[in-house]
Amino acid sequence: MRVSTYEIFLPLINGKEEEIKDRTLLINGLYGAMDILKKEDADKVKAGDFQSLPLSLRERLLLRGHLTCKDKEAELADQKLLGRIYRTVISRSGIGPVIMPTYDCNFRCPYCFEQHRLCKGQEWLNQNMTPEMIDTIFKALKDYKDRGYKVSDCSLYGGEPLLTKNLETVRSICQHCKELGLELSAVTNGYELEAFLDLLEEFKFKSLQITVDGVGPVNDKLRIHKSGCGTYEKILKNIKLATQRGIKVNMRVNVSRGNLHGIKDLVDDLKARGFIENENYSYYFKAVNDDKCPENNVREHEIIDELMRIGFTAQEAIEHQSQYSVPAKGMKELLKKESYPEFNPGYCGSEGGMMVIDPFGRVYPCWDIVAKDETVVGNVDKDTGRFIFGFEKAKWRTRTTDIMEACQGCPYTFTCRGGCASRAFADHGSFYREYCGESKEIINYVASRIAGKAWEENHCEELTLSLAGPVSRLSEADRKTIMETRSQKEILNIMESTGFTLKKESN
Repeated sequence: MRVSTYEIFLPLINGKEEEIKDRTLLINGLYGAMDILKKEDADKVKAGDFQSLPLSLRERLLLRGHLTCKDKEAELADQKLLGRIYRTVISRSGIGPVIMPTYDCNFRCPYCFEQHRLCKGQEWLNQNMTPEMIDTIFKALKDYKDRGYKVSDCSLYGGEPLLTKNLETVRSICQHCKELGLELSAVTNGYELEAFLDLLEEFKFKSLQITVDGVGPVNDKLRIHKSGCGTYEKILKNIKLATQRGIKVNMRVNVSRGNLHGIKDLVDDLKARGFIENENYSYYFKAVNDDKCPENNVREHEIIDELMRIGFTAQEAIEHQSQYSVPAKGMKELLKKESYPEFNPGYCGSEGGMMVIDPFGRVYPCWDIVAKDETVVGNVDKDTGRFIFGFEKAKWRTRTTDIMEACQGCPYTFTCRGGCASRAFADHGSFYREYCGESKEIINYVASRIAGKAWEENHCEELTLSLAGPVSRLSEADRKTIMETRSQKEILNIMESTGFTLKKESN
């Protein structure tokens, strides 16, 4: 018997940002089990003094995966097996289309990761997606849907997708989405949004992401209109108009060294304008990754520190910091014990079903790398009405922690999930390497506080379900089939028969 290779020991932090001295949080990163132990028992687990533990506790820790009789190779086999299930069945069951009507943009933001497209000239930028291309894209998406894939959402992206001159192009895309039953959203700078309000309401857009980087001049130096005019007041005016139409706006604030300490002024201004209490409005902060001026970059945790400095509680700061809010939301769902922990080995949609389709019908796996010829993974084929993918698409499918050697034995394998591919490229010169970034720090910070709050409220020791149960029910034949078959149906049948799909389980 030994402590699992994937075990994480963390302090519990209460709502006053104080450590709960007599308790320790154990997280098993392989099976997703989160348990609270007396600190003295947790110390015995750490030290390998298992015989001194109460028998009932020792059995519980074994059943939930914190302690194991498996060697490292057997645990790694479980990690690879779970990763294969997810890659083969779950991540390949859905398609996430992101459509770019144009590469053109009315802004010239200094940190934009698409600046390379400006070198291709205005004539190239001015080219919009043609009606024929739109028809072919949606014929291909319908084909996916007819074959049983989940295709339920479509996002508009750019460039700037909502340019007034492109209204009819956007309308055509929206009409096709409506006919296919797809929910719509958009990433937009919001500057020309007033021209699209009727369209957004007509096609029932689910949400808009709009960026504002500070109050007045602070924003105008970062969110720069190509004409040089200010953008702050017009963007906020358009956000207000959109929310009045019932359209949800999620405002993003890109944070760098230059506007970090302007967060309070921005929040105060948003409060004064009535945005904060608006049910159709939300906001979050995200650190900028500007590789051209890395001296301006801040760490994600610096945003948490700044939010708490200006009066946010830790829980509020987590809610409004994008890199912290996502794992926090996932953990809160797990505390309901209505589903098993997720065992996703891929960082984002780029390793799954995401397809970013540009105006020329080229397909990219990630919106961070559009307009780069070397990152194209497929094309829209007008002759067949289908997407044609090359070997590069398959390579992105294998950028998962069950395959990347550096991530296989990591306790954060299903939470960090290998990190962002574009950041890995910046660090290592390869999209297929790992990028740890601040992932461990973020997970630890969030877990300590989510679990601490739960302990204060109900003193429950078993916070989540554990995947150790369903994995233990797999026979050797089941495992062999999962690792070798190309049939999703075969794997699904095994999952159902062994309880992977059950909502609740005692352990």
